[in-house]
Amino acid sequence: MKGIFNMKKAITALLALTMAASLAGCGSKPADEPTKSPETVIESAVDFYTEVWDALGEDRQFAAVGGDAEHEAEAPAKFAMTDENKETFEYLLHVNDELYDMLDDDTATLQHMMNTNTFSSAFAKLKDTSKAEEFAEDYKAEIQGQHWMCGFPDKVVVISVADYVMMAYGAEECVDDLVEACAEVAPDSTVLVDAPAVLD
Repeated sequence: MKGIFNMKKAITALLALTMAASLAGCGSKPADEPTKSPETVIESAVDFYTEVWDALGEDRQFAAVGGDAEHEAEAPAKFAMTDENKETFEYLLHVNDELYDMLDDDTATLQHMMNTNTFSSAFAKLKDTSKAEEFAEDYKAEIQGQHWMCGFPDKVVVISVADYVMMAYGAEECVDDLVEACAEVAPDSTVLVDAPAVLD
């Protein structure tokens, strides 16, 4: 009888230990499991780019102008992707017809007020998000193929954020600041291109 009692005690203790171990594991993650950044939700190109611009802070901001003629502002502003505005957009950003046609009508632009080669950028929604890398590589090739006048930009970047791309070329400091601010606002953003704007 005493043996049976001791066996019951041993089984009870074993069950208690098993239960405690399983409860301890409940809800815990393996130490090496990476933490995923929350997905960025974008209400509009202007709203997102404004947030990025604000993240730069006054010390890294510069005299700038954004938007098309109708929406012009000294900050990121809407650039309507219309037939009337196409030539201006292509001139400012150095995109060709094929690249322009890949972009949807939700776009914000920002350029350096004195010289677009110092900084020129656009944040635009893609019609087909699966073509983000294709857009990035083609845009890089387009920038690197330019014959620059009035100075030339140091680098070109393309960043993927949700269904959008941020494209920019200009002075290294300005472009690097943009990349940093974009990563701060959208930790899930991906730099698809970070390359010299001019090939040797």
